[in-house]
Amino acid sequence: MHDDHLPKIFASNCFASYRMCRIIDEQADSTTIAVQYLAHSVEHLKKYNQDYAADLQREHMEKFGSDAVAYRSVLDILEEGEWQEV
Repeated sequence: MHDDHLPKIFASNCFASYRMCRIIDEQADSTTIAVQYLAHSVEHLKKYNQDYAADLQREHMEKFGSDAVAYRSVLDILEEGEWQEV
């Protein structure tokens, strides 16, 4: 991820940041990782999907096959912040 995929994602100039998380599932036999990217805007996300996504998804499939399944979802951030007691 750090040496190959992330540099390609950010070379698109479509994303501002990323978050990589391990999904905690005590019943699972394997480790599952979720990667979340924050696009600069909806227009940037559209540009990424139009100009870059297919090639990177193809590379992923060629490299990992069915050993690393990828699910893609788009989330619209409605609100975020840090909680403070009133």
